[in-house]
Amino acid sequence: MPAHLRRSAVDRGDRVVGGIADEYTGSLTAVRTDITRRPAATELYGITGAPSCVLLKEGEAVAHGTGPMTVAEIREFLDGHL
Repeated sequence: MPAHLRRSAVDRGDRVVGGIADEYTGSLTAVRTDITRRPAATELYGITGAPSCVLLKEGEAVAHGTGPMTVAEIREFLDGHL
């Protein structure tokens, strides 16, 4: 995949994470990371693919989601655990 197309997908992901972070201010902190640059976290939280969502509560993983999700699916994922 050409670099400009990959970057476009990353930009969309950043907007989604940023929008969710704004929407859930006070309830959670959204963090986006590169799993290839953070292999220890990838292993610690059992991340097996990208994109992935891991919901942490007091440092412990309480929910996992893997694969592309729409904003509505992310809200449903979060609302089921908050």
